[in-house]
Amino acid sequence: MPTYDFIPTDSLFFRDQRPLAAGFSFGRGANWPLPTVLHSAIRTALLAARPEGLPPRISRPGNARHGKPHGDLVAPDFQWLNLQGPFPVDKSGKHYFPIPRDLVAAEGGKAARLAIQRNSGGNNLPRPLTHLAVSLTPPTKETLGEWVSREFYQSYLGDEDPLSAPHRAELWDVEHRIGVALDPDTHTAVEHRLYAAEHLRVRDGVRLRFRISEDPHGKEKADLRGLTLQLGGEQRFGRVEAAETELQLPKTEIAGALVKWILLTPAIFIHGWRPGWVDDAGRVLLRVVDKARRAERRRPRRESGWKYDGSSDTAEPIGATLVAAVVGKPQIVGGWDTQAKPTQLAVPSGSVFYFEADCESEAKKLAGVLQGRCRSDFFGEKGLGLGVCGAWKKVENNASTML
Repeated sequence: MPTYDFIPTDSLFFRDQRPLAAGFSFGRGANWPLPTVLHSAIRTALLAARPEGLPPRISRPGNARHGKPHGDLVAPDFQWLNLQGPFPVDKSGKHYFPIPRDLVAAEGGKAARLAIQRNSGGNNLPRPLTHLAVSLTPPTKETLGEWVSREFYQSYLGDEDPLSAPHRAELWDVEHRIGVALDPDTHTAVEHRLYAAEHLRVRDGVRLRFRISEDPHGKEKADLRGLTLQLGGEQRFGRVEAAETELQLPKTEIAGALVKWILLTPAIFIHGWRPGWVDDAGRVLLRVVDKARRAERRRPRRESGWKYDGSSDTAEPIGATLVAAVVGKPQIVGGWDTQAKPTQLAVPSGSVFYFEADCESEAKKLAGVLQGRCRSDFFGEKGLGLGVCGAWKKVENNASTML
């Protein structure tokens, strides 16, 4: 997958779903961009670069996932476009990723893991979870940064103890601005209609690194080098350049039967916090599919009346169970096209899911279908649900030592 860098020419504005209106609200726009925002910007730029230009804006939905057609795509071009990223890269070329949510601050600026213990008390732990994530670290007023380097992630995924102190990355600043509402007819300022907004300005040399897929049929080309891209709100632009190095996701070898999966981008799951590929009993429903057969398996899903039949599926199943999870507060995902898009709640990046496989070989199979793959139930092709796998270990309930 080709890797590119987006280099902003000015500040960026990625507002959340809270209302913004001149005179009485505040625009919270200093957020890291969602992969869906970048995916839409890239596809729009590629469509605009065609000889026929952008298609007419028609207010009708396209094809939904899971083989349920709800209308025609406005433009069939670049349907194969898949995205991973964006992630910040500093001027030295160091990659940064969202900090895992099962880390807590410890004394001396260090980080400690939450301990995973079997649930033995009365609580409202949701099914099918059987283990709790608890902190065995003395309370401290120190905090951890929101982003950590790839090198720190490597130590974390390998379950190394103790963890080194994570470097607090200074990747961008928040700029507060005052604006005035404009009359759309006269293009003049409206009296008494001021508003405040915050913008995200990346530090010198910081880039937004991402990679995209290539057309599996070789019919369409998506060379983004030198492309001017409008990203986010307020008509903010930047240029796209080929990255000097490939986007490198953290990765480690899996040993043993315990695997944890950490989200690097938010994910929208059909069961809320629980992925749709985990059943009510916690068993993993994913199967090992050869890469050459993936397109063949997806094709029937667009046929009317298609329904998955697990009893006739010849793909190799995976013996693993979800036993614990550390999930952050839901992130609101929505937006506008020709009309308001449905608002959905996403599991935020950094959330961690713990699996116990039947044996080491099953654990390796599970890691193979999760590592570096987008496993969101919705908008996975747009970069949601990208995760990496690591190791974890159980702690006895009477343990009192810090991991």
